[in-house]
Amino acid sequence: MNAFLIIVGVTVFVIVAAILIRTSRWKTVLTAPGNHAEELQNKHAYLHGRGIRSRIREQDGQPASGIAAGGMHASGQHSALKLQVHKDDVQRAKEALEDYSHERHTSNSPIL
Repeated sequence: MNAFLIIVGVTVFVIVAAILIRTSRWKTVLTAPGNHAEELQNKHAYLHGRGIRSRIREQDGQPASGIAAGGMHASGQHSALKLQVHKDDVQRAKEALEDYSHERHTSNSPIL
């Protein structure tokens, strides 16, 4: 019986450690309400196109894709989304997002 409890305890410890290590590799760089999912997805695609590892997650940490990205909770409120970047790519992502904002601003400005 003691050996069984030790095995179960070690297994739980390994699972918890793996989850903590896995989630600590990603840093949130932007958040947005679910009704602004399109803008977050555009920035995610921009980063991905530049080889920057990124992902979109709901505020509770679950992957957000398809309808869920702009979905509503039972309370009628849109879920919040996070744009996360791999911890090794945070600086590159910040620079790329500045470029994204600059490109978007200049592409929408009339030529004088």
